[in-house]
Amino acid sequence: MKTPDADARDDTLPARRPDDEATRLLPRASAETVPATNESDRQPRPGPSPAIQVGRYLLLRPLGAGGMGVVYAAYDPDLDRKVALKLLRSEGHADPEQGRARLLREAQAMARISHPNVIPVFDVGIWGAQVFLAMELLDGGTLGQWLKEAPRSWREVLEVYLDAGRGLVAAHAAGLVHRDFKPANVLRDRRGRVCVTDFGLARQVGLPSGDDADPAAREAAALAPERRMLDAPITVTGAVMGTPNYMSPEQVLGAVPDASTDQFSFCAALYAALYGQRPFDAARMQALRTPADLEGPNAPRLLEPPRDSRVPAWVGRAVMRGLALRPAERFPTLAELLDALGQEPKRRARRRAWGATALLAGGLLVGGGVLHQQSRVCEGADALMARVWGPAQREQVVRAFTATGSPLGADMAGRVADALDAYARGWSRQHTEACRATLVEGTQPEALRVERVVCLERRREDARAVVALLSTADAPLVEKSLSLVNALPALDECADVARLGEQQRLPESPAERAEVERLEARLSEVKVLVEGGRLEQARTQLEPLVEAVRATGYAPLMARLQLQQGWMREQLGDSPGAAIALRQAAFDAEAGRADRLKVTILNRLLYVEEGQRHFDPAEVWSGLADATLRRMGGDAVLEAEVRVNQGNLAVARNDFPRASALFEEARARAEAALPEGHPLRARILFLQGNLAIRMKDTARGVALMERALALTEAAVGPLHPDTARRHDALAWALREAAEPARALPHARAAVEIRKALLGARTLPVAEGLDEVGMCLLALGRYDEALRVYEEALATKQQVAPPGDETFQYSQDGVGQALLGLGRAKDAIAPLRLAVGYPSMPEGTLAESGFALAKALWEAGEQQSARQEAEAARERFVRATREPEAASVARWLETHPAPEAAAVPVRLKVPRSRGGR
Repeated sequence: MKTPDADARDDTLPARRPDDEATRLLPRASAETVPATNESDRQPRPGPSPAIQVGRYLLLRPLGAGGMGVVYAAYDPDLDRKVALKLLRSEGHADPEQGRARLLREAQAMARISHPNVIPVFDVGIWGAQVFLAMELLDGGTLGQWLKEAPRSWREVLEVYLDAGRGLVAAHAAGLVHRDFKPANVLRDRRGRVCVTDFGLARQVGLPSGDDADPAAREAAALAPERRMLDAPITVTGAVMGTPNYMSPEQVLGAVPDASTDQFSFCAALYAALYGQRPFDAARMQALRTPADLEGPNAPRLLEPPRDSRVPAWVGRAVMRGLALRPAERFPTLAELLDALGQEPKRRARRRAWGATALLAGGLLVGGGVLHQQSRVCEGADALMARVWGPAQREQVVRAFTATGSPLGADMAGRVADALDAYARGWSRQHTEACRATLVEGTQPEALRVERVVCLERRREDARAVVALLSTADAPLVEKSLSLVNALPALDECADVARLGEQQRLPESPAERAEVERLEARLSEVKVLVEGGRLEQARTQLEPLVEAVRATGYAPLMARLQLQQGWMREQLGDSPGAAIALRQAAFDAEAGRADRLKVTILNRLLYVEEGQRHFDPAEVWSGLADATLRRMGGDAVLEAEVRVNQGNLAVARNDFPRASALFEEARARAEAALPEGHPLRARILFLQGNLAIRMKDTARGVALMERALALTEAAVGPLHPDTARRHDALAWALREAAEPARALPHARAAVEIRKALLGARTLPVAEGLDEVGMCLLALGRYDEALRVYEEALATKQQVAPPGDETFQYSQDGVGQALLGLGRAKDAIAPLRLAVGYPSMPEGTLAESGFALAKALWEAGEQQSARQEAEAARERFVRATREPEAASVARWLETHPAPEAAAVPVRLKVPRSRGGR
């Protein structure tokens, strides 16, 4: 291979002198192999003299000494070849049996692996009281020696470590964890082949770590000679196995080692080789005592790489992810880490693609074979996404949904799986297009490809969080599952050049960037928990992140933290606390110039303030959201969401024309940007229908409600709670349109859905029966209505607290039905109860009060009847229901007080001044 030319000088690391920091990184007191520099230096003491025969092997010369034994070059006369023979030290071990067990363990571990990057074991045996191990002889020294021999470019270092990593992957595939990966345990031959060795600490994946330290376990091993040596304990009680400079936090804490442990050690070694320094302060790492020490001000912090380092950022990001303190935040497998390190986004690939195009144009290539090879550079997106959503994850989700026992389980599992399939296909397509545009077609600059891939990787992490939560579904989560998938960020944004330019720039420092990315992933998990209704779990995960997020000083991250805190408080019923957190989130988003995030926060603030009837502050946040959207150049989905909450604010302020215009704009934006099955589209139709009914445009209101029901049922199925809510709304709209016969089937459908999901004796079923009763009253079917209302009332008495407002509707219904049946005296008691809820809406109390007036009149209590009628009229006026107020006034005219029966009464209905 050619020596790197002047154009490649930035790829080389500064030369390392024998006395510099890089040398001091490998203390001689460690258990690493000590290389020999000349024949006399190579003599480890004590040990057998050269020319001694061990088994059939003739010792030639010592190669080095380690913590467990001495390694010799030896000759195998039977097979006429040189081998490396490792002989367990005969002194220095309090427990020789333990030493022999470890060497036998190493032999067994290495013999199970057949891979070019794992040193092969030829033989194992006993020589006197010592155990020996015969292996392939590699004559190029250790990886640690190679690093110190000469300056190495980052590419050279990475290539060698990738080979070593492949050896570890082979070990993991064989069910082994090395647990002591370091440069001294990687050997090279003179041709550059790299092999991982020294598997003396290896263990089978899944073996409880306590077995290493439990005396009872050691005793059991001694009493069970048939037990495999690989499963036997290898250390004394309380000891932690491994080399401190490369040990993962979980090793320090004594947790169960797994493949992620090796990933951390691999990245610790690679980081040191690339940057010439350790990734962490060793004292802080070794001071770990409990998992809680991984958070807070004294937690180990990733050290900054040198500012003059020529290692590319994409390499640093991958290595730093592998160095995450928590295993869950590293790559899922070491193979995925190697994939990330091996996919170098360099111009060389583009030049090859463009060169192939030129050759084709010149007629020098036939059949497109070279172009086909170049296109393979961009294969693999499907495999990447399959690690988040593939057959295994699909099976887990289906199993979790089915295990809930919910009637929705099987149906929703299929719908969610289909939605995630579509998202995964879209992700893979976008990823492939981003790659091909730069590396194959040459139509896109490298910087843009990187931005697109970063955007897509964030989307993949969001999907990972959703899939992880769905895999633990309970019945309430099954109901929300499709909404969680629909809430995943749009993939199209990752292909929009303008929007990519608006992406928040992560910190330049690799260590700071890695910490921000780690915390972003944690906040994504919290976000999904909040949206899924797992509020206590979300709170538990969020609290430890607060100090870590603040320590970064990264404003967009702080805004995301405050957003989740605020929205969680709103879901828990703490609207004032939610508003405080969301206001701070908006300030942080502004400080970080995170406009898209800022609009989302302002829209939540608008929702929270309107819900508290803080209309003026809500208008301020509404205006700021509009201004930010204009500065961004617009965003159809965000605009639709903002217009919905602005419309609700206008409805709350009785500004129906403005609300109508806002809802219409929201609908146009949503229909342009979202698929028909997205829940926002059905919600907007429902809001428009509701408003149309209130504006007395009943025909339009019914049509909109019917459309909302159709969209919802198609999206989530006929048994979903959302479908029940749409049936309820349509039943109400049809009653308002004086079509109770058409309304009744929808009211009954809502009740049946809730019975199937919740059981008959539940509050939602009782409230649905109230709607059925209203339809029956409107049809004049008073006997049926009375039975339905009495059933609703009986259920509420079982499940609702005494005096709860929900009793009002059933008590009113019983009274209205009795009045319709001519049982006026019986109707008085339930109707008096119905008007006794002062916190209920004025219009609702007015309806019950007018019915009470009629019952009292028919029962002969005319004076009381007129008093109740007057009170009902005043309530209708305050509720701005002038037609109903006029109707009561006419009733009063035709039902005068007994002493004034001969004198006509004219009552003027005052004009409304607003209010409810």
